[in-house]
Amino acid sequence: MHTSTRLASSDMQWFRHSPTGAQAITFADFCPDYHELDRVGVVSPTLEAGVYHTSHALLALTTAFYDCLRLRGGDFFDYPQHFALVGSEGDAICTTSGLLPLTTPRVWDAWSWLDVWPANKWVTAPVTATGMVQRLFDYQINRCFWPRSLQPQEHEAPLPVYVGKMLRTRLKMIYSFDDTKVMQPIPAGDQVTVRIAPAVSHIVQESFERLPTVVPATHALCTDQSYTRISVDDFLESMGCNGRSAR
Repeated sequence: MHTSTRLASSDMQWFRHSPTGAQAITFADFCPDYHELDRVGVVSPTLEAGVYHTSHALLALTTAFYDCLRLRGGDFFDYPQHFALVGSEGDAICTTSGLLPLTTPRVWDAWSWLDVWPANKWVTAPVTATGMVQRLFDYQINRCFWPRSLQPQEHEAPLPVYVGKMLRTRLKMIYSFDDTKVMQPIPAGDQVTVRIAPAVSHIVQESFERLPTVVPATHALCTDQSYTRISVDDFLESMGCNGRSAR
């Protein structure tokens, strides 16, 4: 909850990109229909991926959550409903350096520093599109940050039809992010950027320093992170949740 005393909404700026250039937008434009009880899921194939690529937007949403609590006045002790959905194999978590036992001390510290806490917000999942979509369903996620590299493969069995139907009701927005250095096709949707002030940069850097693996130079701290906002229907269609599979 330390970010509630260190960050303010003025520490972030939002921009929408178009053929004529970048246009400043508001948080409400970036995150329509925001509610403090929104359940936000960051799909992270490795422990580090979501920290590297979604920390700016995640902290913006965290600040919006605490802004809502501050408006009520008085003291509070609470954390946003933000979940790290991280790839795993058996009893080990996937990292850029290989598998790491889940019993490794303080393995989740980088996420907790982004106020993804307590431990029930740290969720492991198979590193497959189907496995991660199942977790979105299991944890009743409303907003999802999805890595562009994670796409369904031919060998993945389709999810039950009710999963897609219920996710269409629950999900509000999908934010796609590029988690590789290999050029990925950019999906159709709004291209948006979150730009952060030094106060946010300090917290992101402190999160990086709490990762159990070495941060590569290619992931040096930057002030901008970009996302593609995808409609729920388009996302579920791309995941094969199109209502044609059997119950």
